[in-house]
Amino acid sequence: MVLTLVYFFLALLLLITVHEYGHFIVARFCGVKVLRFSFGFGKILAHWHDKKGTEYAWSLFPLGGYVKMLDETEGDVPASERHLAFNNKSVWARIAIIVAGPVFNFILAFVALWLALVIGIQSLAPMVENVKPGSIAAVAGLGPKEEIVGLNGKKITNWRDFQFALMPLLGSDETVTLSVKSLANGQKKDIILPLADWKLDTKKPDPLGSLGIVPFIPAIPPVVGLVLDKSPAQTSGLQKGDFIKQMNGKPLDDWLDLVDYVKKHPGEVLSLTINRQGQDNTVNVQIGSKSKDGHKEGFLGLGSQRVDWPAKWLRLQQQGPVQAAGTAFRQTVELTGATFSLIGRFITGKLALQSISGPVGIAQGAGESGRSGLTYYLSFLALVSISLGVLNLLPIPMLDGGHLLYCVIELIRGRPLSDGVKSIGIYLGLFFLMGLMLLALSNDLSRLTS
Repeated sequence: MVLTLVYFFLALLLLITVHEYGHFIVARFCGVKVLRFSFGFGKILAHWHDKKGTEYAWSLFPLGGYVKMLDETEGDVPASERHLAFNNKSVWARIAIIVAGPVFNFILAFVALWLALVIGIQSLAPMVENVKPGSIAAVAGLGPKEEIVGLNGKKITNWRDFQFALMPLLGSDETVTLSVKSLANGQKKDIILPLADWKLDTKKPDPLGSLGIVPFIPAIPPVVGLVLDKSPAQTSGLQKGDFIKQMNGKPLDDWLDLVDYVKKHPGEVLSLTINRQGQDNTVNVQIGSKSKDGHKEGFLGLGSQRVDWPAKWLRLQQQGPVQAAGTAFRQTVELTGATFSLIGRFITGKLALQSISGPVGIAQGAGESGRSGLTYYLSFLALVSISLGVLNLLPIPMLDGGHLLYCVIELIRGRPLSDGVKSIGIYLGLFFLMGLMLLALSNDLSRLTS
């Protein structure tokens, strides 16, 4: 839980600071006086000033931030500083300042994707373990023991590639072509996969599972590699190197089976048959209990022994700095377009509003990706940064896109909208954003209690 909060807060700090810095640096470049740069909203907890008089603030509520600029529409401005006010700059300068925040989010996404590619992302090959009978994938002809190598002519090398390729297709009525290769004889074939009936479970979104695809996940030998201090495992006498042969009298072949059982049975007594230095022993351990995402979850305080999987099960996606720049740019553009498409499907009702996640969902994603490794965390940051950039470009008052809309109308009319019209827009935008936030929080709580 603590680690999840750390990853979540780090993500917020990066995403919000980069977005607001975009507004800040372009405002200064355009000659606008910046009064305050704040991370968070509400009561100011700490602050300092630079030589230009800008206040840098750390505020109470970290779910956002703002850059306050000198503006005659928001207060009195001395005659000597009117040329530094935002409202007195040309409409093109104001547009540049407004769009700078979202643009910097897209730049952050590009840098994160570029870094992930340069460092190298190692993940499991997109091999299919099984296909659920009667599912979309099964009806299309996808079978077990096959590897997905392409989607609509685009090369697929790992499950991350496949998930990225599926993202813009959520809620669409398209028919796609899957290229697969048999793991038995290497024979290739194309499969026509219709997506009209593809529906995600809004409680537990699983793109692969909803298609009927069960990915191949290698078994992890049930050998203890770590015992945490003062944990139920240590109290019971379990030691590093113990081979767990049986769990409650039944053979145990995969470490994940133990993990799954323990999570679902907090407080129960578990009987383990272990082999230690050639001797079999029975160890009874009472499963501990901890709170995670609003649920009670069991834990033992054990970690598995490190497993070096065969190279045939793994795919390493790594590129040099120059090639990675081109790939990262293409991915940023594609993911941005996909995000706009998904928002359009939410508006038209092709995607359920219950799929929208709020702060809790983002926190869970931050924690899971952070624990998976740096490259996965960078990919997560890229996705959320693009989502933040796209959301802020929507033509909704109070968002950057709303201010941009006002500027476009001003260009067309030759004069700005009246303050009264803008005030009405602010109230409408506030109403919309509050409703969206309540919906997202409701969806988060629904998933926690499901």
